[in-house]
Amino acid sequence: MLFLFSMIFLSSKFNSWWLVQNFFFFFFFFMYFKIPMFNYFLNISYLFGMDMIFYLLFMLSIWIISLVYIASINLKFSYYYYFNNLMYIFILIFFFCFFSDNFLIFYIFYEINLIPIIILIYGWGYQYERFKAGFYLFIYMIFFSLPFFGCLLNLNIDYFMFMYYLDYLNYMNLFYYLFLMFIFLVKMPLFLFHIWLPKAHVEAPISGSMILAGIMLKLGGFGIYRVLMLVFKFNLKFNLYFISLCLLGMFYLSLICFLQSDLKILIAYSSVVHMGLVIIGFLIYNNWGYSGALLLMYAHGLCSSGLFCLSNICYIRFKSRSMFMNKGLINIYPFLSFWWFMLCSSNMSFPPSLNLFGEVFLLISLMSWLDYLYSFYFLILICMFLYSLYLYLYTQYGKLYLSMNYLFNIFLSEYLLLFLHWLPLNLIFLITEIFI
Repeated sequence: MLFLFSMIFLSSKFNSWWLVQNFFFFFFFFMYFKIPMFNYFLNISYLFGMDMIFYLLFMLSIWIISLVYIASINLKFSYYYYFNNLMYIFILIFFFCFFSDNFLIFYIFYEINLIPIIILIYGWGYQYERFKAGFYLFIYMIFFSLPFFGCLLNLNIDYFMFMYYLDYLNYMNLFYYLFLMFIFLVKMPLFLFHIWLPKAHVEAPISGSMILAGIMLKLGGFGIYRVLMLVFKFNLKFNLYFISLCLLGMFYLSLICFLQSDLKILIAYSSVVHMGLVIIGFLIYNNWGYSGALLLMYAHGLCSSGLFCLSNICYIRFKSRSMFMNKGLINIYPFLSFWWFMLCSSNMSFPPSLNLFGEVFLLISLMSWLDYLYSFYFLILICMFLYSLYLYLYTQYGKLYLSMNYLFNIFLSEYLLLFLHWLPLNLIFLITEIFI
């Protein structure tokens, strides 16, 4: 926290974004060399505490925030913009740390982290519809979070240490189960409650899309991982319905991806499909599912963020995100086309990307739970492969749009940004044991 306070003063200096960004990279590697190699709680106290899930997701958050600084060099109002990002990561530290011990403080910081995202969408969004997108985001989150808050007050569990909650929840009913789960399922988001995500992605600036895809969706997964310990008996009864809804929704949204002409909307729907796999992994309740969900959360945070960066690079050049305008890119930007291929192949789970390991783990967990679901799972994986291929082929080949303005070269910092997304995504498989 002292480190982040010092970053606030550094970001107030004009054109010091590079210094803040380098300090964030330093912070990441400092955290990396202190990774605990076990999954139990450590450093538990009355206010703070963490475990392996916290550690890995917090490192992902620091990495994404570092890349946000590279992606946002040319934005106006840079001081307020960077200050907003620093406030977000500050809230995130409180969210992850406090959640280990106290549910009420967790709830407060879980909702407060919406504020920097809404400020990003309202202040640096692209079109007038950004107000509608921010309103959707706010209403969806608040509508499902207030029942959660009521459950906390009624169950009176905010005074107890997290590890002792199980003894006090024997009198729960179905409504408690739904209210405690839906606050996280909506943020993942679960199919039928996902409408806010494409709208927020389309209207948000590049940093908003990176934070939404790389960090914010992971907070829902982190919350589900914790709350499932509380609602364990009810989840054994009702997880079949949620898993069936996820599978049907993933198949339906995979088909919708083939109908999209906007790059950002297609990538946003792809995010919902991947998060459906993560929800399934958590709800199945076995080690393969938990490990696969964590791997896929990490992989999706890097891959989806990189694809949003690619769509933003094209948007800066062509002033449009339409796939009809962004065609034939391989003729004018062959090196950029290479990065499109690398990130789209990771999105379709080609080895050695982390997506492949996560999806194989989830396939094994799903088959161990209900063996006949693997055929439906394979159908969804084929659809995921096909829409990633469709995204790559449609943008890179075809007739070049001739009335292009603002045609200029790709900057070296943009290539560095894409490389820093791709490198951990395809090399983390060497240290997969820390996720298992």
